[in-house]
Parts: sequence; C-alpha cells; structure tokens
Amino acid sequence: MLRIALDWDDEQIRMVAADVGGRHLKLRAAAVVPIGDRELATALADTMRDHSLDKGECLVAIGRDRAELRQMDFPPVPLEELPEVVRFQAIRQFASAGDSAAIDYITTHVDDEGIKAIVAATGPNQLNPIRQAIESGGWTLQRVALRPIAAAALYRMKVASGTKEADDSEPTIALIDLVADEAEIVLLRDGEIVFVRSVRLPARPSESDAVSSARTNSLAGEIRRSLIACGGAGQQCDLVMWGTEERHADEIKQLAERIGQHQDTPCHTRLIDPLEVVGADESIRTSTGSMVGRLAPLVGLLVADAGNPGELIDFLNPRKTVEVTTDKRKVAAMVGIPMALALGVIWMLWGNLSRLDEQIETQTAANAELRTKTKTSDKMIERTELIDQFLDSDVNWLDEFERLAITMPPADELIIKEVNAVSNPREGGGRIVISGLVTSPEVIDAFETAIRDETHQVTGDKVTQLATDDAYRWQMIETIAVAPSAVREKRYERMKALQQAQSSPSGSDDASETPGNEERSEESTEVTMTESEMTATENTEARS
Repeated sequence: MLRIALDWDDEQIRMVAADVGGRHLKLRAAAVVPIGDRELATALADTMRDHSLDKGECLVAIGRDRAELRQMDFPPVPLEELPEVVRFQAIRQFASAGDSAAIDYITTHVDDEGIKAIVAATGPNQLNPIRQAIESGGWTLQRVALRPIAAAALYRMKVASGTKEADDSEPTIALIDLVADEAEIVLLRDGEIVFVRSVRLPARPSESDAVSSARTNSLAGEIRRSLIACGGAGQQCDLVMWGTEERHADEIKQLAERIGQHQDTPCHTRLIDPLEVVGADESIRTSTGSMVGRLAPLVGLLVADAGNPGELIDFLNPRKTVEVTTDKRKVAAMVGIPMALALGVIWMLWGNLSRLDEQIETQTAANAELRTKTKTSDKMIERTELIDQFLDSDVNWLDEFERLAITMPPADELIIKEVNAVSNPREGGGRIVISGLVTSPEVIDAFETAIRDETHQVTGDKVTQLATDDAYRWQMIETIAVAPSAVREKRYERMKALQQAQSSPSGSDDASETPGNEERSEESTEVTMTESEMTATENTEARS
C-alpha cells in the first residue's frame, strides 16, 4: 500500500513516499520542493505528479509552532483510563485545548508514584486547513503527527534499538533536527523522551552557508537551557543531528565544542542520514541533495505508522479510553431478571392503554404547535446568522491594542516600530501586522507565546539581525490573526452588558454612555500606529 508522508512551510514542501506491507516499507521517492509563487494545493499536486505517485493515504507532520506541548504529571491510574485523565487535565491547563481540540500524548515514565507524559494539543483551526489541502487533491488523510516526536520515533525504533549497550551510565542524547531557521530539540534519557523544544535560530545568509557562528552559539545555548529544564545540567550530553557530513560536519563539531566546555567529559557527536537508516536506494538519497536531514520526521512517521503508531503523537487518531469487555457468561446470567421485569411492566402497560392513547393525542397536538413555532424560529436564526456574519469583521481594535499592550514583553526587551490592523469584510475577523525591534530571539518566542491563544494565531513573517551596536539587534515582523469567533463573542458580551444595564434601575444612565450603532462599509478598515504613537501608549500604561 502506498503511503505518502508530507510536511510543509511557507517556502518548501518535504515529501517521502513508500510502499508499506505489514511492518516492512520500501521507499519509492523523496523530495524537498520549493513552493515559490504557487498555491499549496497546486504545489502538492505538481510534486505528486512529478514523482508519479497515485492517490493514496497521506501522513502529515506538523511543527511545534502549530501545537501546544507540555510535560505533565499524573497520579498512578490504570493506563486504559489515562486518556480521559489527560484530556481533563489538558483542557484545564492548555490555552488552546477547548472541547473541540485534538489532544494526544506519549508516556515517558510510569511507576507506582505516578505517570509522566508529554501532552500536546491543537485546535480545528490548525487541522482543518491541512485536511482541506490533502483532500482537495483526492488523497486520504490518515495521520497528523507532531514532527519532533516523529523524528524521535525513527531514532528509537531504527537507531537506538540496534546500538544500545548494557551501561547504566548512558548519557543524555540531544536529538537535533534543523528545519529552515528553526531547530527542533528532543532530549532522550535511557531511551525515553524527557524533553521536547522548538527554537528559532538566526537566519543563514544563504542555503550554501552551512556554518554560522551566530546560529551555532544560539543553538548551543538553547541545548544547555533544555538540559537545565529537564535536570541534566552538568551531565554527559551527546549530540545526534539529522543530516550529512557535507552539510553539517563543521556545524556539529563547533556545537560539540561549545557544549563540551560546560561538562567534564567530551561531547560525542553523530550525523545520521534518515534515508540511509531505512535502506533507501542511492538514487533516492541523491535526489534530496544536502537537505536530506529535513526528511527525518517524515521517515520516522512512515516507520512508526507501519511498526508502532504508539510512538507518535497523532492528532487525527488520539489515544482513547479502552472499553472494558463484559463477561458474556455474567450477561447471560443477568438476562433472566430484566426479562421478568420487562414482562411485568408490559402487563401493567396493557391495562393502561386507553389512558396512554389520550396522552398521545394531546402530545401530538402540542408537537404540531411546536413545529410551527420552530419553523418561525429557524427563519429568525437564519436571518440573525447573516447579520452576525456581516458584523464579524467589525473588530474592536482598541480592545486588541489594549490586550497587545498588556501581554507583550517590556519595553527594555521589545520596541514596536509600526502596527497595521486590517479587518476582513468577507470572512470576518482581521489581522494585526507588527514590526519591531527586540534584544534577542528569545523575546520573539516570549512575545508569540504571550499573544497566542485559541482566538489569536501568531505567525512570524520575518526575523532579521541588524548590524548595530544598539541593544535592539533583531528586527521582527509578526502577524496576529484575529478569529471571527472572537469578534462575535465580544459583540455578544457587549450586547448582554447593555441589556443588563438597561434592565437595572440605573439602566437609563448606563444606556446614555453606551455608544450607538457604528457605521460600517464593505471595504476593509485599516488602523496604523507609528513608533511614536506606540511609545506614547507604553508611557501612559507605565504611569498607570
């Protein structure tokens, strides 16, 4: 059976296709294709056609930026009941884990004291575009897995399983996957995943520039911080990077030197070609060039799908509570009593048939009246929905700017140069494009984490390092998408508050302070704040 593993971002599509039979797979094609000016659906269709791939089942890997991920502790419950416990706890702690969110996990440690697990959640606003892009080409979406966990599955199933030695002092393994200007770091201890992190790195001047001092220093710092977070500071840490000697040899060597300065023993390194791990033909490995390391999550996705799907965090097929099978003999033994009771009830009902017939006639008449009212209500609901869709683009930008000013990092870490706010009259909602300066890439991550929630999607458009001695050496451009549902929810909250104010004894006074109906046009509205205006806003908040 043909299985196609896919991953994409704004610049390129990564694809690995394989014929799967049982637990065995044979790679048929692999490619890293630039998207260019094409639509995503068109680029996907062209990639499949260029590699003569028929319609089949697709497995999609998504990055850490599209999901919320946490290490969580749970009480010692039976493993078959753990999915419900995880979902209940995740809905309480995750910002994006609503009732419609997809939540999955993998356990990292289980003992009598409790269970440790890595839990991830994502919302329909992330899964629906993926489903639409795959199904529009006639393919079947089979899995949507978390990218760093898929790469770790390849290492655990195909690499570590064949090299593990009986040594109690096995070092922590830092598994590194470089994707564009990001690095996905997975820490393994005793073969188990203990920490997962995705970090932004300084951009390479060009794809041919394989080594960058700024990138290496930044990545080394992120790995050390990850070791501290999982309690591995000062301990032996070996580096495993997905890639080839041609592209990553100097980079992993410099990385090991910087990390080795903070530990007593040398930092061992290893470069792994993911296609070589599964025995790909030389022609397939050659077609991907020096960027073969970016295919590690896709190869891991195919290997785990064929051998052990439990190694993955799969948002399309999350873990569910195991249904307890009932003993058929006990069921048969208990059938007699319910049947006897049922016969007794039937006998009693038989004597009351006339009374029940009268009740049925009365209820039928009442139902007919309710149907008439229901039809009228349905028409009113349809009209109200049309009005709501029209008003969903009426974003209250003052509320959005207030939220932005409250949640963003302080001014000594981030300076806003310009803010553009544009509403979307067709689909509702709007977007805010922010241009500013920051002191380090970590501030950008903190900014995105603070702003992002279930109604605000944050996308990093551009990060540039400036040639300046000023503290603000990084320039960023971020886009915040405001969901139409958030506009509608706030509108209804204001309407509810207005109704309560009007129904109260002082309703007339409150009503006089409520703004009137705002005029709206079919064209999108745009709000722009310059650097001076943004600075004035921050000074006002500081005085408050």
